[in-house]
Amino acid sequence: MEAVGKNLFAFFGDSSPSSPGGGDDVVVHVHFGMSGAWAVFSADSEPEVRATTRLRLEEIAGPGRVDGGGLAAHLSAMTVQHGGLDLYASKKGALGEDPLRPDADPAALYSRVLKSKSRKSIGQLVMDQTFFAGPGNIYRAEILFLAGVHPSTPGNALSKDEFDRVWDFSVRLLRRGYDTGSILTVDADLDPAAAAKGERRYIYNRSECARCGGGVSSWDMSGRTCYACEGGCQPRHQQETAVESKQERAKPDAVASRGPEQQQQQQHVPFISHCAPVGRLRRLEDGGPVSLTIREIRDVIVQMAGEDALPPKSARKAVQVEALRSLLPTPKRDASGSGKATAMLPLPPPRISAEDAAREKAASGENRAVEHVAELSRDQAVRAVAAVTPSPGKKRPPSSRPRRGGEVSRRKSPRKL
Repeated sequence: MEAVGKNLFAFFGDSSPSSPGGGDDVVVHVHFGMSGAWAVFSADSEPEVRATTRLRLEEIAGPGRVDGGGLAAHLSAMTVQHGGLDLYASKKGALGEDPLRPDADPAALYSRVLKSKSRKSIGQLVMDQTFFAGPGNIYRAEILFLAGVHPSTPGNALSKDEFDRVWDFSVRLLRRGYDTGSILTVDADLDPAAAAKGERRYIYNRSECARCGGGVSSWDMSGRTCYACEGGCQPRHQQETAVESKQERAKPDAVASRGPEQQQQQQHVPFISHCAPVGRLRRLEDGGPVSLTIREIRDVIVQMAGEDALPPKSARKAVQVEALRSLLPTPKRDASGSGKATAMLPLPPPRISAEDAAREKAASGENRAVEHVAELSRDQAVRAVAAVTPSPGKKRPPSSRPRRGGEVSRRKSPRKL
């Protein structure tokens, strides 16, 4: 097995000329997409294949064995291709540098970034798998935040020190994701206060920075939502600021020539994310009643004051929000003056088994349907977290059922270099 960025290559071969295919190697290229899995089962626990099963492998008896093996593996993924070593060479050759691979060449990557004739920003380049192989949208936000680099900084204007910070945090965060099976970016050594509150991320889908409390802005960047702290953690690059000032001094219609990143940047209003979900209480704490769904608002009102305090079910959301807001106490300000509560449990320590990774997600409110561990099938994940959360097989309100979509956190399979 070999992993390169978000791509997995499985090699099968038989040196015997009499084997099917004449002993040629067969390479299977896999891209899991948003919800793929490659799960292993014992003979007595293997389920029936499903419509989404793209490949089934069965262990056969080797020399000296009479038990017929016993293990089976089911693969479901967005992309499953097979071919010879030329398929591997072409696919791998199109990918950039993987921060998790020991053969990654950051110096060559920096040279490519500087020589790039395009006007791509570092925010675009981190998501471009031909440059950085591996990071997705959540990681982009958190890597650039920790590096102190604004996403709109032109890639070819990055200093060596800025690039080194981006690469260093790419390595550190992706390695932590590999070890834990979760997208955890808050560093207890760098930000003990944020870690003590149980924060998992700094700016992704947040209205306030978990480090400084400043506002978080968001805007469209190549079809994906980009984030930046506007409280000073990610200062704008001088070249970008100079371009903006020049445009603002020009004729009014010249401002229309700005790219969509500059036109649409605004204070971020957190959405109810299904790829990096935030629990109801945390959303209520961070964004107030407006950050909850109507169903969640009504549930909280019932818990606090009973059904008699509920407004009419047909009332607009604004009415529901005001009804809940009237029941909430005025928050006491903490030592930093942020006005946010501080009594939060710290994160559990990182764990490495697939089952423990699934349990950690369940305990923290992450949705396993979209931020999952690819070594487990859905049924295996359900069994792993049964002691933590109710089984999704039990009847639940429609609003609480897992939805599919968004970005997936997964651990890469072991590789052979």
